[in-house]
Amino acid sequence: MKRIGATVLAAGLVLCAVGVKTRPMRAANDEASAMAETDTQILNEIHEHSELMQNLEYLSDRIGPRLTGSLLLKQANDWTAEMFRKYGLTNVHLEPYTIPHAWVRGTAKARILAPTEHSLGIASAAWSPNTKGAVRGPVVYFDAKKPQDFAKFHGKLKGAIVITSDPQPLSPPRPVDQSGSITRPMQEPPPPVGQPAFPDPFDKFLAEEKQRTKFLKEEGAIAVLRDSNKPNALLNMTDSTFEPFQRGEMPTAFVTGEGYRMIFRMLKSGPVQVELEITNSLGAKPVEAYNTVADLRGAEKPDEMVILGAHLDSWELATGTTDNGTGSMAVLEAARALAKLHVKPRRTIRFVLFSGEEEGLIGSKEYVKAHKDELGKISGVLVHDTGTGKVLTIGLMGNYNARETMDRVLYPLAEPLGIVEPSLRSEGGSDHVPFDQAGVPGFWCVQDPADYEKMHHSQADVLDHVRWDDLTEGAQVLAVFGYNVAQLPDLLPRKPAKAETK
Repeated sequence: MKRIGATVLAAGLVLCAVGVKTRPMRAANDEASAMAETDTQILNEIHEHSELMQNLEYLSDRIGPRLTGSLLLKQANDWTAEMFRKYGLTNVHLEPYTIPHAWVRGTAKARILAPTEHSLGIASAAWSPNTKGAVRGPVVYFDAKKPQDFAKFHGKLKGAIVITSDPQPLSPPRPVDQSGSITRPMQEPPPPVGQPAFPDPFDKFLAEEKQRTKFLKEEGAIAVLRDSNKPNALLNMTDSTFEPFQRGEMPTAFVTGEGYRMIFRMLKSGPVQVELEITNSLGAKPVEAYNTVADLRGAEKPDEMVILGAHLDSWELATGTTDNGTGSMAVLEAARALAKLHVKPRRTIRFVLFSGEEEGLIGSKEYVKAHKDELGKISGVLVHDTGTGKVLTIGLMGNYNARETMDRVLYPLAEPLGIVEPSLRSEGGSDHVPFDQAGVPGFWCVQDPADYEKMHHSQADVLDHVRWDDLTEGAQVLAVFGYNVAQLPDLLPRKPAKAETK
């Protein structure tokens, strides 16, 4: 669509295109002008008076890493609730849900013993069980990709420390969408109406992992080493479980890319012996985790809402600054600006800082479950969760019906921020997904990668890497999106309902 005209004209197009036909033209123009003026005020307030820097510094340095189920995450929940209240939001509260076990990292150390001694940089996968003290064993490359290929390893894994993949290149290629953003693995596109849904690729991966792990345990393997696939001796992190927050099946650790490649090279020339020790603590009882929730109440339709979200939890090799302190503080900044300007949105704008995202979008799933009776009144959800890079556009998760409306919602951001037309591209890795799966328009911020893949989940996820101008722009996008969607005459269009299969 050709970009022409001033912001007032843009806002006028928003209202005219989404169905304001019964009002007199003058009234529609007056409303368009008012919305355009408010958008400009929002952009200026965040640009001139942002508290992003001080808030993100406090979250990162004064609170620190925020593993779901930890005391530090609860501290972050309480602090963000306090900040929402300070900024004038209403209905501020923590919504609890229960997880089976909290987990506390202990120590993890490893070294190659033969053919010669080398120390290895490792970190236990989260929720990994412990080794029985320091264990030693030969490294075996379990290269079977299908269950029918497992048979060749019968009798060859007792006491072994297993690797299961080739080393990854230092800078693996990533998918690039039409806006130039490098993103995480995408969901499969939705099937045509009336056809069954494609299997979830992650479900397929998980089923294969379960089969493999079962075989490894039955054959007597004692541990698994995984490639961190990060540069400069950085480690990666995720959990080692098949059920969120449950103890993993086998002791599992991430090895630096350099160490993993060394092991792999050595195996080509002969046997490799490794010593490994992992000690962690698993809570004996279920514990509560929380989502932080706050509202800017709607003036005309307070029971309808727009949700702006990010996840507050993180892994704990570093401070979780860009995954996802950045998104969380952008949401907080959007709330601050809208409240300070005393805007009176037609619908409620709700701000949600989810937890449990890193363990499988648990907090947002729990939110959807707890609010199932309200889902029909949620106009849309926008989540900021790809680090510190500039927001390029909004990903619509294949919601073609909303494309035209969203193009006009974003139009006021085209000239001042360089936002391009919304993308239909889907992203399967963040808290918008449970809403999308429940039929709510769940959208994501398509961002410049800004070294996100290198830093996230690693020791480098700290404040030093924040791009403040880009993060400020992200808060501006969230705030204007929230306000403009709240002002629409109707809720955002949904995807067509899927026909039931017999």
